[in-house]
Amino acid sequence: MDFFEEQAQARKRTIRLGVLFAIAVAGVIASVYALSMVVFGAVALDAGGVAYVVGRYEDVSGLAASLWNPSVFLFSCIGTALVVGLGSLYKIAQLRDGGSAVALSLGGRQVEPDSTKLEERRLLNVVEEMAIASGVPTPDVFVLDREPGINAFAAGKTTSDAAIGVTQGTLQLLRRQELQGVIAHEFSHILNGDSRINLRAIGLLHGIFLLALIGRFLIRGSSTRSRKESGGVALLGLGLLLIGSVGVFFGRMLQSAISRQRELLADASAVEFTRDTDGLVGALKKIGGTAPSSFMETPKADEASHIFFADAIRRFRLFSGLFRTHPPLDERIRKLEPYWDGEFPEVELPQIAAGMSTPPDGPPENVAAFAEAPSEEAVSQAIAHIGSPRPEQIVFARSLHAAIPEMWRHAVHQAPMAQAMVFGLLLAQDEVLRGTEIVALADLTDPETADLALRFHSEASNLASAQKIALIDVMMPTLRTLSVAEYARFRDAVDILMRSDHRIDLFEYTLSRMIQRHLARYFEGTGPTPVRFRSFKKLLPDARVLLSTLARVGSRSEEDAMRAFHHGAQALHLPEIEIMPSRDCGLAAVDDAIRHYDAAAPTLKKNIMLACAATVMADDEVTDREAELIRAIGDGLDCPVPPFVQSR
Repeated sequence: MDFFEEQAQARKRTIRLGVLFAIAVAGVIASVYALSMVVFGAVALDAGGVAYVVGRYEDVSGLAASLWNPSVFLFSCIGTALVVGLGSLYKIAQLRDGGSAVALSLGGRQVEPDSTKLEERRLLNVVEEMAIASGVPTPDVFVLDREPGINAFAAGKTTSDAAIGVTQGTLQLLRRQELQGVIAHEFSHILNGDSRINLRAIGLLHGIFLLALIGRFLIRGSSTRSRKESGGVALLGLGLLLIGSVGVFFGRMLQSAISRQRELLADASAVEFTRDTDGLVGALKKIGGTAPSSFMETPKADEASHIFFADAIRRFRLFSGLFRTHPPLDERIRKLEPYWDGEFPEVELPQIAAGMSTPPDGPPENVAAFAEAPSEEAVSQAIAHIGSPRPEQIVFARSLHAAIPEMWRHAVHQAPMAQAMVFGLLLAQDEVLRGTEIVALADLTDPETADLALRFHSEASNLASAQKIALIDVMMPTLRTLSVAEYARFRDAVDILMRSDHRIDLFEYTLSRMIQRHLARYFEGTGPTPVRFRSFKKLLPDARVLLSTLARVGSRSEEDAMRAFHHGAQALHLPEIEIMPSRDCGLAAVDDAIRHYDAAAPTLKKNIMLACAATVMADDEVTDREAELIRAIGDGLDCPVPPFVQSR
């Protein structure tokens, strides 16, 4: 699955969503107009042919029988636009915090990063391993405690504010292998941009469904009023419910249009990711074999039914095929297991061992493998599989996750210790300068934090660069629990440590970009950068900066740097451009180039990532510094680079 093509398609689906929304609103306006004409005609005839229309009384005896009345149509358009528009804007504002806002609205409870409950620990481990393998920050994880069925969802504007939620039934009834298949399916939605479109759709659908919601509310509320008042309120509620039903009809079609095919693609991506058909198929079969199935109890699932792993709401048989947001279970299973006999097994609680937080046999690979320098083949494969990691990356991620020292694994799930860990990773290697940094850190935070940072620094010498980056990915949910004031202090401390020696090495740069980019997006509520560049011409200077810097980082001589640069330039079909001088290849220039490229079309991002890979593969080795810079560039362009692991 081509990540960059999926990103381009996601933008097209966003346009399609807007068109479908406009059609749905037009349908609601037509319904409001029709009902208004009925009421308008009745009122006019009752008043002897005179009615008050838009600021004045008019003789409407002839218009009452007409099918067209511009004044009534204008009233219908303005009234409907106000209700739908304000309803959508209200919901979009509610969802400003991204995936976590969706999870909370559905009744989700966030799983504490340091939870000691075995089933929750297993869920967190699976999500963390998937995040490391994908090269993205770990999403926030939620459990819907009151949902006994098997279901899950992913939501979020970007990978920085993504969230994954599972029902209590998913937590209790699935084996680890099956849970991994479901989580891989949800990660596919996050990586391919589906979760962003789904989040937008929830906001738009709320406005369309609002008239029906108001109608239901008035009908229910009429029973508490006096008999004289209740009749009018109930009649008004019934009218709004009828009009709103048209909106619901179009909304259901919209949900179906944006969701059904994406579920099949996410199934295929999950199997490609895990190279394990049995896990995902087992979860789908258990949905078919459980009494509560995948249906949700919360009424809020109505407007979010398109984001779930499986059908979340019951539908009338008459329209079940038209409004279905997911392909039928048997179709999804047969896509993965063509010779399935069609029988759903009786679901029982899994064996106790199946609930272990980590597999009983431990990681299947040598846990020291991450310390090896990345090979050319590993870099090539990682760039080729951006957004669609391979099974080797899951094995690698599990090995890396298991090899994290116990103290560090505990620290990434505690906000004070996680901050101290980041500070420790950024402390200078020079002893004198490090002493100055410790004093500054103690003044900004407190002496205990500074001492803990120094301890982490001394232990970090045994950790490879890939392991440190993985720690940052895993600790993101913990750092997102900071208050706004705590985040500002944390950001200031990171800036001080980075600038204390008046130079920034590549690891510091990679680390700080990951932290500040993803946390800034989360705390500021910003979405992905809008596309501003569709032509390479305006980005040529930025491409020169990136390729020149990569070429000089990995070369021992000017001749080697020029050869590496021209290797990357040829990948962009620019054989005649020249490498930039060293003085123009600082990290500040790299930062500006990444910021510009972040606003490029997906195809342009793909081309520069392939050119970066060609640059570092021009010689016989790939250094850790080159690998770190490629990871930083990819992270800055929303191109999640998976770990550099070679297929075996």
